[in-house]
Order: sequence, then structure tokens, then C-alpha cells
Amino acid sequence: MAFLDNDFKLDDLSLQKAIAVSKVKQLMLFDTSEAKMVRQASNGSASTDNLIQLFTQMLACLSMKTDGDVDQIMKSVAANVSKTEGSIFGQAAKVNSSETRKDEIKVVSKAQRDSHYQIDISKDTISLHGKKVYMVSCYARDAYLGRYVVKRNYFFTSDRESYANEAYDEIMTKMAALKDRYYNDLIKVSAISTQLKGILDGVVSEIKMEEDSISTNINRSPLDNSR
Repeated sequence: MAFLDNDFKLDDLSLQKAIAVSKVKQLMLFDTSEAKMVRQASNGSASTDNLIQLFTQMLACLSMKTDGDVDQIMKSVAANVSKTEGSIFGQAAKVNSSETRKDEIKVVSKAQRDSHYQIDISKDTISLHGKKVYMVSCYARDAYLGRYVVKRNYFFTSDRESYANEAYDEIMTKMAALKDRYYNDLIKVSAISTQLKGILDGVVSEIKMEEDSISTNINRSPLDNSR
């Protein structure tokens, strides 16, 4: 995957997503059938409880968490699927347009002193060695400061693509509503970053990767307290 655009500038969004992909691929390589990974001293057989504990520790090390059934999620993430279509993140694979979605929402500030926000929302398929995971991402960037306000990645196993699409649609709908609230003077620009985080906190997925960094707004007219 290329991280350079036509003007030979670093595509930071692709780089950020690639980091998330590399982490979830480590989970996809987790082999629940490998008895030698964790053994009970008593009989030398693999312990399900120990495997679950090891998988949970892996999640924590990768800055991920899940509120679901860890045992089921562990088996689903590591399971092979009968047919793995291509994806931009697959090995020697091609893009499957039916499984890839991408949108962008821009919130242009109404005052020069305030920041603009760029919200990138995407759904991608991660394919690795016959395994498949769907990733829904939302990256909100303060365009004036050039840094991310909130970064979120949500992961869904191969049999839960409909849930991935629901999460994508939920984010799109709520981010568009947030933009409308700002332009209709229902909220101030200072509330955008907090509401961004609140929206994304409510999105449900099998595995979440959270990297919050709520920024403060730059006020170029500190004596003007009208907003």
C-alpha cells in the first residue's frame, strides 16, 4: 500500500490505518489449535481458560479491548473463511469494491479564529492467510493544527459484515448531524471535539482500538469572548 500521493507527500491517514491493520493481523495469526502455546502441567493439554487469558493479554498489549464473549471472538478472529476476497490490506490480493467504503465530512469553521475539522470514515477488509476481518475507522483531524482529535478503529469478524455496515452508517449519520448542529448554531465550535468522542464511544463492535487525543481550540483573538 502506497503512503505517498501524487505530489510525493506522506499520506498520514493511510499510515495510521496501516498501523491498526498490523496490530489486528497479530490477532488473526493467533492459533487456537496450537496446544503447545499453553499447556497444563497436569496432563500437557491445551487449556481453554489459559488461551482466553493469553488472547486477552494480547488485546491489552495491542491497545484493544472487547466487551463481548472473548472465547467466541478469539475463535472467530482466528478462523479461516471458505472464500477470502481481495482487499487493499490483503497479501497479494485485489480490492473488492463491495466490501470497501470511504467518506469524508468537513466542518469548516464560521470564524477565522476557530479550527476546521476533517472526519474520514472508512470500511476496509483485512485478509490474511484465509482469514478475514472487517475494519471500520473514523479519524477526526483538526485541519488547522494538523493533528488528530480522535482516532477509532472497530473490528468485526468475517460473519458479521452487516454489523460493520451498521456501524459505518451510524457514524456517518451522527457525524453529519453534528455538522448540522454546528451550522445551525445549536452548538459552539468548542463542543465539536467532545461530541465527536461521545459519538464514537457509543459505537458497538466486537473489538475496539481507541486512541483519543482531545485537543483544545486555538483562539487567535483571546480578548474576544463572544463565543
